[in-house]
Amino acid sequence: MVSSRFSKVVNLILFLLPALLLYSLFFIKPFIEGVQYSFTDWNGIVPEIPLNMEKARFEQEVLAKLKDPRSARYLQRYYVLDRSGQYYNLQSWVQEGGKTRQLTNGERQKIKGILKSVGISSIKFIGFQNFVDMFKNDTRFMPRFEKRFLFNEFADLPSTLGPATFRRDLLPHLTHKDEKAFVQWAYAYSSDRGAYVLRGGLSDTAAQRLKGILARNMYTNEFIPGVIGFTLFYTFMNVLLSNFFALLLAVILDMKLRTRNLLRSIFFLPNVLSMIIVAFIWSFVFRLIFPALTGIPVWLGSPDLAPWAVVMVSVWQGAGYLMIIYLAGLQTVPTDVLEGAEVDGASPWQRLVHVKLPLLLPAFTICLFYSLANSLKTFDVIYALTGGGPGYATTPVVIDIYNNAFMQNQFGYATAKAVFLCLIIMVITGTQLWLMKRREVEL
Repeated sequence: MVSSRFSKVVNLILFLLPALLLYSLFFIKPFIEGVQYSFTDWNGIVPEIPLNMEKARFEQEVLAKLKDPRSARYLQRYYVLDRSGQYYNLQSWVQEGGKTRQLTNGERQKIKGILKSVGISSIKFIGFQNFVDMFKNDTRFMPRFEKRFLFNEFADLPSTLGPATFRRDLLPHLTHKDEKAFVQWAYAYSSDRGAYVLRGGLSDTAAQRLKGILARNMYTNEFIPGVIGFTLFYTFMNVLLSNFFALLLAVILDMKLRTRNLLRSIFFLPNVLSMIIVAFIWSFVFRLIFPALTGIPVWLGSPDLAPWAVVMVSVWQGAGYLMIIYLAGLQTVPTDVLEGAEVDGASPWQRLVHVKLPLLLPAFTICLFYSLANSLKTFDVIYALTGGGPGYATTPVVIDIYNNAFMQNQFGYATAKAVFLCLIIMVITGTQLWLMKRREVEL
């Protein structure tokens, strides 16, 4: 018993504590710092601690306000008056023990804390404003309905209007009775043409009035998925199709085929390639080969087709890796169970559905977790293929964070989105793991 307890303590010290230390250092600490930055308006450019301060300001607004003389001495160790006697400059290199070393991160944090205690900080605390802006004011981020006007008042009046356009996109938007009556007078339904036809002989004044009415009131409410909508679409389709094709390939390549080892290598090969290389290969395919095969000239530049093109590339690249996991699961299915099912008269389809798939549940758990997490935080393939365009039709949350932080210099706002994404990934993947593990226990 003593030996057992001693071995447990040794194992705890040798394995668990270092793991917890690394976990805290590389996840807990950065996450907490990220949460702190998400409540600020920092632009990511201005240094967190001033590189220099005027002599009068440093002495009056910093040194004079510090109640602890040790803090004042600590600052004077790193802020040195320049030769002109006008500025105190922060020393990035300090002399210590006859040697010169660089200012450490711990020293920078202590300097920042001392300056912050007297109200000197380049970062302003704004509370939950970043999160409010994310959900209420960022028109690119959240899904929404947007008016898409169907007529420009500088264009010629349409000679005909389809019944759906006239009755759905125009008449319900006319709130004034005289405008509605005027439009119904100007456009009369023609059963021969199956459309509303513009009355002939309109005066210039009537035509101009009709143009204004159509420009203001003829529109459709178009659904704009936004960054969140595209991320959910991409995640759902990538997880669904990647796992479907991976399982299909695994079942086929688990059969006794002469070339199965070669085929396994071929289907796994895309996963070995760099995503940047994959993106360049498929860019060539979408620009030159697909237009010739399908007759559709634009793929990556089309807001309707670009999301599907991105999903296609991701499935092609990721299905091979999932296939290997499913293959490993299929090969662990006991042969005596399959032979017993075959003796009982089960067809190959019945053996697959009622024997193999239930025993593959651990593989399903791993593959769903892997594909879910990767889809929600995808960046490289989409950035290399479309850059998030056209517009922001293929912009996932990670590229939107990148644009906010490094293109628009909104570091605090981007960090708020990163914290939000991290929480979403933890909730979704955690729920998926809990449900799948619970199902495994029931089986």
